[in-house]
Amino acid sequence: MKTKTLKKLLKFMITIILLIGFVSCTPLTIPETGTVTITVNESTTLKNKPPSTSEYYIYMDDVFQDMMFNLVPLTLENIPIGIHTFKASNFALSIESSMLDKKPDIEKKEKMESFTLFCSGMIFQEISSGVNYVEIPVNCTFIVPY
Repeated sequence: MKTKTLKKLLKFMITIILLIGFVSCTPLTIPETGTVTITVNESTTLKNKPPSTSEYYIYMDDVFQDMMFNLVPLTLENIPIGIHTFKASNFALSIESSMLDKKPDIEKKEKMESFTLFCSGMIFQEISSGVNYVEIPVNCTFIVPY
């Protein structure tokens, strides 16, 4: 009787050891990156909204990532999960405004060169595994040199 009980106990222990061995051989992998689709939402402080900026320079955590053209969404892959800072800014663009008409003593060419449109924005967003959508709010203002 003792040998039967001992054999059953031995079989049970071997089964447990094998079961633990098989389960531990398949590691759980948790994705540590995500995909980010970035869009820009332009706003302006002017009465007459100027045409959209044609290009934006996109930064993540103060590191240049890529350029966005004609407000077409930009997709970045393999972005580490966690909270990130996303920024969008453009080059200085010259634009004509109705404000220029208030200075009749300046020629049109000088008016075009004296007003510059700057657009920039920033947002903090947590990125998780899978697909993430980031919309950067961008404010465009005219800068008038003195």
